[in-house]
Amino acid sequence: MKQKRIRYFDIARGIAILCVIAGHNALLAQQVATARTAEWVISFCFSFHMPLFFILSGFFMHPERPFQWKKEAQQLICTYLVTAILVLIGIAVAAVALHVDVGDALIDWGNAALFGAGDFHPHTLWPVNGRIGAIWFLLALFWAHLLLHLIYRLPYHIIWVILYFIVGYWSGHYIWLPWSIQSGMCAVSFLYLGVQAKRYKVLDLMDKYPLLWILAAAVWATSIVWFGGFSMAVNQYGTRPVLAVIGSIAGTVCVVGISRLLDHVKGIGTVLAFAGRNSLGLLCAHLIEDDVLPWLLIMNHIRNAVTWMPLWFVGLTICVILDSAIAVLLYRIPVINTWFYPRLLKQEHSSPKAHLDQDSREDLPYAPSTNMLQDSVSSK
Repeated sequence: MKQKRIRYFDIARGIAILCVIAGHNALLAQQVATARTAEWVISFCFSFHMPLFFILSGFFMHPERPFQWKKEAQQLICTYLVTAILVLIGIAVAAVALHVDVGDALIDWGNAALFGAGDFHPHTLWPVNGRIGAIWFLLALFWAHLLLHLIYRLPYHIIWVILYFIVGYWSGHYIWLPWSIQSGMCAVSFLYLGVQAKRYKVLDLMDKYPLLWILAAAVWATSIVWFGGFSMAVNQYGTRPVLAVIGSIAGTVCVVGISRLLDHVKGIGTVLAFAGRNSLGLLCAHLIEDDVLPWLLIMNHIRNAVTWMPLWFVGLTICVILDSAIAVLLYRIPVINTWFYPRLLKQEHSSPKAHLDQDSREDLPYAPSTNMLQDSVSSK
């Protein structure tokens, strides 16, 4: 029998992907017109969203099994490459429209795509004038998966996990390597936490001792109020790195708990679960529009045209519409749509072996269902 998905994990991913988009819009809005609400949005979103994706990815990993090179490369590296190519195509079109030299734009963005950094860094291995953006996550996740599988072939896992984090974090202060390798080294810790959370049934423990939920909420709230920056993209853990890490773990736990409650709310639960099941496609779609469109110019026009709504919220609304449209287009592209939406591999779903091996395919943090339309109207 085919194993049913646990919907509240999809809801948690849905919340996280919306926070990725909201956080980026709040950052842009702050560059145009500073606002206290945008500052709080940044603190809230960046306090947990990327750690949540890594922790949940670890929750569904089986690091004791052999590393699946083909699947990991196809669904992470190939997806990165296709998204980067689409960005370069969009950049060329945008350069023509904005009367910018196409060659220079493609060189800069091609270099950024080749380097694979999620944000600007002062110590890149070679000069890089840009950053590829959110899909650094795909590269980092590939390295983190690989490293965690290697660790599980060695004794004393926790020592290696800590060692990877220290090396990745410390070295990032002096040199930044291409392809988000150091981000992946630090991300191993979050994957490992997810693996251990499943092994020791942390959610059951939280339910057994409800005060733990209150403690987690208090720690998360503290990390938001005292937010000092947090970017896993370039291993910048802010002015309070210990609080940032602990707060992100507490925030992940709280968001999963909130998602369990929303699982019983038919409308919003269904929408968020749908977003979570398709969050890989949405992430890549968001990256495309975020890199290609001249958002600072757009934000300035929005500020002049819409003065009665928060700038970040208007940007978020526009982005959600654009990202949904781009995600649908990615869904329609034959062959490579299975990279953005892994569960479109229908031949695997139709075989009894695939149903029995459901857990092994949950290694990826995003696991869209086979039929997007069906998913949007059904609860599992």
